[in-house]
This record gives sequence, C-alpha cells and structure tokens, in this order.
Amino acid sequence: MPRIWPSCSSAIVARLAVAAVWLLLAAPHGFTQGSKIEASPGEARVQKISPRSSSKPYFIEFRARSAATYGHMYVIYGKVNANNQIVVSDIAGLHPAGDRNDCENCSVLSWTLGHLVPVPAETGASDGDLEEKYVSSRYRVMLDAATFKKVADYINKLKRDNPVWNALWRNCVSFGNDIARNAGLETPSFPWMEPQAYVDSLRQLNGGAPQGPLRFAASRAVKPLER
Repeated sequence: MPRIWPSCSSAIVARLAVAAVWLLLAAPHGFTQGSKIEASPGEARVQKISPRSSSKPYFIEFRARSAATYGHMYVIYGKVNANNQIVVSDIAGLHPAGDRNDCENCSVLSWTLGHLVPVPAETGASDGDLEEKYVSSRYRVMLDAATFKKVADYINKLKRDNPVWNALWRNCVSFGNDIARNAGLETPSFPWMEPQAYVDSLRQLNGGAPQGPLRFAASRAVKPLER
C-alpha cells in the first residue's frame, strides 16, 4: 500500500511552505494512508482497449496515484502482446532517495528536507506504484519501435544523471513532463500542478479519452526491459 509520506509535491509555493513547517512540527501518525480513488462522473466513460496495431507494440503510460497529500506521478513503459497484455515493462518516477517500492516510509527525512533544499533522489518504482487501485489518472500512448527506443533511451539518461528531488523546482511532475515532451506530446504550459491534474491535462491536450488499465501477461511474470 502507498506510503504515508507522498513522493511528489507540486502545489503552489505557499502550500509547500506551510506543509514543510507543519511536517517539522507534527508527528508522522497524523497522516492517513492513500485511499482508493473512485471515478468521477466525467471519468465514467472509459475508452475501450482495442487490439493493438502490429506497427505499435510498445507503450508509455503516464500515471498519477493517490498518496497522503499531493499524490505521485510516474510512468510505466514497455511492450504488449497481440492481446494488449504487458509482457515487458519498467517504471520511472522521481522521488526522494529511500522511498523504494519495498520500503514503506523510508524517505520521511528526505521528503521533509526536500521542501527546503534539493535532496538525493531515486527514479524507480516507489511504494504504491504497482497497486492499480490507487491510480487516479492515466494517459497511455502506443509507440512504434523507433519512437519507443528514443523515449526509453531518454528515460535511462534521466536515471543516470544523478537526480535530485525538490518539492518546488524538481519533482515527479517536472520529471514526467520532460519525458512527455521527449515523446513528442503537447504538454501543459505551466506544469507546476498536482499529479492528477497534470495527467488529466496531458490527456486532454493530446485528445485522449479516459482509459482502462492494461493487464499483465502471466500474472506479472514478465522480464524487465533490457538496459
């Protein structure tokens, strides 16, 4: 389940300042864990997943998920089979160091300090990213092999570039926005917004309808992307 401490902040400056001060004074048990997101009436009409084009067997999906306050944005990208089931995949998202998928609340100190100064970051899956029930918004694009290689190479470069995290100027949304631009998508002119708002805006700008989730082939028994 998602950690108590969210991995991304993209609220306005005043909210960040208040949150940082409050966090330094409050006890961790004051937070509640992320809850399941129910679809709003506007999201009820989910686009049916059609058979994939043989020329575009790859995908990248921009996701927002719930967390205690701001939520988190990340991407899952990989390859699907003829039945639109994921057979190869990876996750990329910027979050404070220590917040791995197998370690709940390990980035409490980094996340708090990151509201004041840049802190070391990680770019893999964080706690909660693999739980579909916490996904609050998604926008998926199918890609051909050449475009996918370009995007995957760019993501790998971001991962190698000694990333840092800061709640205001380098967070999960700005990280995802860079990937969207590299993929040739139209992006919001002002990306400093919360994760769900950003992904909804990205989908609308690119003419996408609400989408359902892709399924994993063989119960997630998939091999990771080759580096």
